[in-house]
Amino acid sequence: MPKKILLLWSPLADYSVACLRYLAQKPDLELYLIYQAAESSAPYDDLDVSFCRQSFVQTADNADKLAQFCEDLRPDTILMASWNHALYMRISRKCRQQGTYVVSVFDRQWLSTPKQWLGVLTSSIYLKPSIDNFFVSGDRQAAFARRLGYPNPYLGYNCANTDRFKDLPASAQKNFIFIGRLVAFKGVLPLLRAYAAYRATATDPWGLLICGKGELESQCADQPGVRMLGFTQPPLLPAHLAQATCLVLPSSFEPWGLVVHEATTAGLAVIASHQVGATTYYVRDGQNGYIVDPDEASLLRAMRLVAESNEEQLAAMRATSQKLASLWTLPKWADYVHHHICTRNS
Repeated sequence: MPKKILLLWSPLADYSVACLRYLAQKPDLELYLIYQAAESSAPYDDLDVSFCRQSFVQTADNADKLAQFCEDLRPDTILMASWNHALYMRISRKCRQQGTYVVSVFDRQWLSTPKQWLGVLTSSIYLKPSIDNFFVSGDRQAAFARRLGYPNPYLGYNCANTDRFKDLPASAQKNFIFIGRLVAFKGVLPLLRAYAAYRATATDPWGLLICGKGELESQCADQPGVRMLGFTQPPLLPAHLAQATCLVLPSSFEPWGLVVHEATTAGLAVIASHQVGATTYYVRDGQNGYIVDPDEASLLRAMRLVAESNEEQLAAMRATSQKLASLWTLPKWADYVHHHICTRNS
C-alpha cells in the first residue's frame, strides 16, 4: 500500500516543485500538497502540481477545513515548511499524535540571535510535540537543528532544478552575473562599486549582467558595462547563465543561496560572500571561485583574479563547479528523501 506523504509548504518555487515531481515518481508514494500563495516580490508563473494526488492553496478562510482534511488523511509522513506557520504546527501536532512522522524543513543558519536562543529554550515545549526531525540545507543549518535538540537532522533540503542547467555549453562571452533581489543585504551596492573599480583598470573588461528587481534597480541602471535583464522566470535563467562565466553573490545575509547550485551546475565560477550558506557545498576558494568578505575591496580582488585567469584555468574552474554541483541532483534528492524520510521504517 502506498505511503501517504503530506506536504505543508510555503509559496511554491520552481526548484521545489521539480524536486517534489521526482519524488512523486516513486511508485510506493502518494503526495498530498497544501501550500501558500506566491509572494508579490517573487512573481513566478503558476507551477504545475498535478503530480500530487490532491493539492490545496491555504487561505485565511479554509484553515479548519484543511486541518480536518489532514487529520482524516492520516498521513504516514509530513514534510513541513519551517515551524513559523501556526496552522501547519497545529496539523503536525495532531497528526503526530496519530502516529505520523513529521519532518520540518528550514535553511536558517545558526547566528546566536535572541530569537534563536528563545527557540532553543522553548524547543521542548513548542517544537518537540509537533516535529520529529528537521531536513536542513547544509552544515550551518544542521548546527542550528542540533542546538534545538535534534542531533541527527537530514541534510540536503535545497536542491536546484539541476535538469534545467546541467547541459549548458561554456560561454563564449566573458561576463559576471548577479541574480537576486536588488536590495541592500544582497550586496548590490558594493558589487557596483567593485565592478566600476575593476572596469576602470581592466584592458578588456568583462561585462556585468544583473537579473532581478527591487528598490536599488535605479542605481544599477545606466552604469558602464552593466546590462539589466530584469526579473527572470526560471525557464529563462539558463539562457542568462549561458552568457556568463562567473556568478557574483556578495550578500551580507544569505541563509543558503540556491543560485550558487544553479550556477555551478551550469559550470560557472563563483564569487560569493562567506555569509552565503551554499558556499560550504559548492565553492572551493581558489579552485572554482572565491569566498570573500562582502565589501568592495574583497570583491574587486576576486573579480580581477577570475577575469585575469586564462582559458585553461577557467576550464578547470568550470569542471570543479560541475563536479561539486553533481553532489546533489534531482534524482539524488528524491532517492534520499524516499529512503531516509518517507520509507525509513519499511
